[in-house]
Amino acid sequence: MNKQLLSATGLILAIILFVSFNVVVNGNFKSARVDLTEDNLYTLSDGTINILQSMDEPISLRFYYTEKAAQALPSLKSYAQRVQELLLEYQRASNGKIRLFIMNPEPFSSDEQRADQYGLQSVPIDGESDPLYFGLAGTNEIDGVETIPFFQPEKEDILEYDLTKLIYKLSNNNRKAVGVISSLEVDGEQYDPLKGEVASPDGVKPWAVMAELRQMFNVSMLPTDIRRIPSSMDALVVIHPKELSESTLYAIDQYVLAGGKLITYVDPYAEVDKPKKDPDNPMSAMLAPRSSNMEELFTAWGFKRSNTDVVADRKTATKVDFGAKTDYQPIDYVLWQKLVKDNFNKDERITSALRQLNVATPGRFEILDEHTTNITPLFSSSNEAMLVDKRVVQFRNDPVALLTKYQAGTISYPMAIRAQGEVKTAFPDGAKTVSGDIKKMPGHLDNAKQAIDVIAIADVDMLDDRFWVETQDFYGKQLAFNTSNNIDFLINAIEDMTGSEGLISIRSRAGFSRPFHKVIALQRDAEKRFRTKERELQNKLKETQQRIARMQVQRSGSGEQILSPEQQKEIAEFRLTANKTQQQLRDVQANLRKDIDKLDAQLKFFNIGLVPILVGLLAVFTGWMRIRKRNKARSQQ
Repeated sequence: MNKQLLSATGLILAIILFVSFNVVVNGNFKSARVDLTEDNLYTLSDGTINILQSMDEPISLRFYYTEKAAQALPSLKSYAQRVQELLLEYQRASNGKIRLFIMNPEPFSSDEQRADQYGLQSVPIDGESDPLYFGLAGTNEIDGVETIPFFQPEKEDILEYDLTKLIYKLSNNNRKAVGVISSLEVDGEQYDPLKGEVASPDGVKPWAVMAELRQMFNVSMLPTDIRRIPSSMDALVVIHPKELSESTLYAIDQYVLAGGKLITYVDPYAEVDKPKKDPDNPMSAMLAPRSSNMEELFTAWGFKRSNTDVVADRKTATKVDFGAKTDYQPIDYVLWQKLVKDNFNKDERITSALRQLNVATPGRFEILDEHTTNITPLFSSSNEAMLVDKRVVQFRNDPVALLTKYQAGTISYPMAIRAQGEVKTAFPDGAKTVSGDIKKMPGHLDNAKQAIDVIAIADVDMLDDRFWVETQDFYGKQLAFNTSNNIDFLINAIEDMTGSEGLISIRSRAGFSRPFHKVIALQRDAEKRFRTKERELQNKLKETQQRIARMQVQRSGSGEQILSPEQQKEIAEFRLTANKTQQQLRDVQANLRKDIDKLDAQLKFFNIGLVPILVGLLAVFTGWMRIRKRNKARSQQ
């Protein structure tokens, strides 16, 4: 009886404790969580906390969320809760500098009207009469407004960056001035930065990189024939300096010597530089130069960009489907590369937190023997890279041939470098004027006033939209999704060189994808073993099919309806050869996936079968132990 009473009392106490524990936890630790993600994506970073604690003026954040309209969307509802909780954390960490208002805009209310005035996106929901608002509007003391029109769940991994960037832009009124010089139409044709559009809808649209730069800096486009770089520019970005005049190079030289910060993108073969086609001369486009360099300046600064080759790298190659050229299968295109952490300089703030950079037909830099600068690689190829003659890319670019003839090297080639130190001018006598005279500009400098700071990148294509951003239409608005850190690298470089703390520490926290490294390694190894054989078989099959076709044509042309026995035998042999070749080809293609399928089967076994087997074995072992114990007890009796 006492035993039963004790058991019942214990059970009641356990229930009471369980309920009490949940009530206490729910009431006092509602926002507590354990962040087990690899990059602590659910914890405010040090960079965010620094920005919040360094705010001088208060800002107001208005979070608009139509709760009723989101009831039928549980995933969106969950994300909205996450956004709201994160905003509350921002408010707590700001020491009162952030005023947070949570708005639930009812239809035809003043809140809805204000959300529309801020430009927030209203989204119709199936089965709901009210539109859904799920955005943020921030304001500061000088009527500055920044918004997130709609929180896209697909961008959850960069949620902290988006929020911190909004707050940073509101709290930072001293934006750096950045000048841009480019031989490409990076700012679109007759682009009006105030309207954010080009004059004609048919005109060339600005690159996405320009919009990103304008969000963070005061950007000015400078002409390619400029003769003096304004000293008010905190940094100068030069993109594809193709055929710049001597006077422009001289202006850049003097700007750098005077302490100006320079970031320049040059290229041995810029794919994005598409020459105009001449119907009367089809070869002109192929022969047109697509490279850019700043040879005189680079030499003075202690390095040069190789003019004869581009860097191919199988280890970091991007999979590309070239259609019929690759039998509609993606293959490793060794000239397009996804650089990852191993390719970055981990000691540089600019690159230490980056995850992925996409480059296309990149070049490389060489350090000259007699250099006075300290040159630091920022990112490089793998140590298995191979150099490819630039003319091969220009005239006979065959992705399959590049892959089958690829020979891994042993050298890592620097693709981006930073040069710092004392230098002399590359133009001691000045430069040619319009009249042809060589003159020095007023205030000419023969030596650097202070250590120069220059970053050079041997790839222009990495700024092209297709290598770092994708845009999607969302109810009439274009939303951008970054696919690499290419733009982050540029903004990090500007902020680091101009002494701005900015958002460097949090800009690259988010990941774009988590690749299966083991699977990629297996694919690469299989392709290395079988791709050459596959190509040989494809050529053999093609030749056999062509010979059969020729014989069929010859028969039709002769008018004979009946083939001779020798011809019939020859066609039969060819067809047999074609069938055997096709079978061999299928075997080779199957071998390409053999190891991956084996790994897939092993993973399925571990994920599905292993746990039940272990539980079964544990049950058998437990049963055996009980029987043994019982038998032992009986034998002792």
